[in-house]
Amino acid sequence: MIEVKDLKKTWRRRGKPVGLLGASFTVPNGQIVGVLGDNGAGKTTLLRTMAGLLPAQGGTALFDGRPAASQYERLSFITGEGSYYPAMTVGEYGAFLADLHPAFDPARYAAFLQFFSLAETDRIGHLSTGQKARVELAAGFAKRADYYLMDEPFLGKDAFTRKDVLKLMSGVLHGGETILLTTHYLDDVEQFLDRVLVLHDGVIADDFLMEDLQQSGETLLARLGRTCGWDPARYLQFGRGEG
Repeated sequence: MIEVKDLKKTWRRRGKPVGLLGASFTVPNGQIVGVLGDNGAGKTTLLRTMAGLLPAQGGTALFDGRPAASQYERLSFITGEGSYYPAMTVGEYGAFLADLHPAFDPARYAAFLQFFSLAETDRIGHLSTGQKARVELAAGFAKRADYYLMDEPFLGKDAFTRKDVLKLMSGVLHGGETILLTTHYLDDVEQFLDRVLVLHDGVIADDFLMEDLQQSGETLLARLGRTCGWDPARYLQFGRGEG
């Protein structure tokens, strides 16, 4: 189980604190949770602070009662930005991770590379943005982890690749893994998620099960827009002002 209590990580912008102002929630094992919200809401900061990649300024994030730093082998942090070394080949990166991460499975990594049409001799720095993101996904899921924290994993991927990745994820997960996922591709993940946390202005502004949302008849985009205060008619004000 994930237990987050009043977790904070902020900095100041124009004299005002921004970032993660305070988050509290629990996630039972096996749940797939979308961490959604507008740009700058604190989504990436939340995942990075939970993983111990950013130092918290207050509060706690525990995985089965312990912080991420004390059980690195049970967590996998996957980011669309990539955590690879550009000078390495795809194969060298896999070998590096196998030495570093106790739960890394080289055979699983090789299977993902084959699925993504990547060669072990490819130098990462020479790959396209989408190919680099595929390397990061292959590496992240080659770690047979209990907890996956995924920050914009579909960055740079076309619609067909995003769908393939979700199908592949559904096929390789055994159901006991817990996933927290940030993304702006709502249509792609809507059927994949069990639950949604909505971050807005650095706090959790909404928390709901997808099953309940579907029964209500409201779309995920509409719920998200309502929570974040999006006005679909705002553009009309620009038109009137220009006239």
